[in-house]
Amino acid sequence: MRRRPPRRPPDLTSLFDVLFIVVFAALIRAAAAEHALLPAPPTPARPAPPPPPPAVAALRQRALATLNAELANRTPLVLRITPDGILNGLDAGAQHIAVDAPLLEHSPDPDIALAYLGDRSADQRICRIAALHLGIPDLSRYLVIISPSVALADLPHALFAGLHRDLDRCLTDQRALATLIDPIALAPPTPQVQP
Repeated sequence: MRRRPPRRPPDLTSLFDVLFIVVFAALIRAAAAEHALLPAPPTPARPAPPPPPPAVAALRQRALATLNAELANRTPLVLRITPDGILNGLDAGAQHIAVDAPLLEHSPDPDIALAYLGDRSADQRICRIAALHLGIPDLSRYLVIISPSVALADLPHALFAGLHRDLDRCLTDQRALATLIDPIALAPPTPQVQP
């Protein structure tokens, strides 16, 4: 009878290595999850800036009064904007002028979809359109109030960004001081119902 060599048990070293890696990875993941649940440390409060010296405060007050007087002397010019990007009316003082001037165009670039016309042509900028409809060379005597009919957050991105760029261009191109008013700021506050 032949003798068989004794049977050796299988080597479990690689199995223990794999088990160690799995347990170690689980511990790291658990520690990361626990760290994510911890509240963020409070940010230290920034100290209030020191008040300006009295001479600077007096100059600031005088500058604000001068600007306020200058703005009060300008005739309001309200530019009415539809949600789809059309300048559809001008209110210059008590005079209303109907307008139908598109401010957006479809772009051949599918990533853009809509483009602001005033970025391509100076004659398509909102203050220039207003000056042309009023038949005047510039808007230096007006306070231009750009008034969309919907909240600024609901405007197409191209219109939102283009109107903001036109605020600066109204000053440089037409010598007009311009502002963009969000209709949400005009809405009366909703009364709070107390239980």
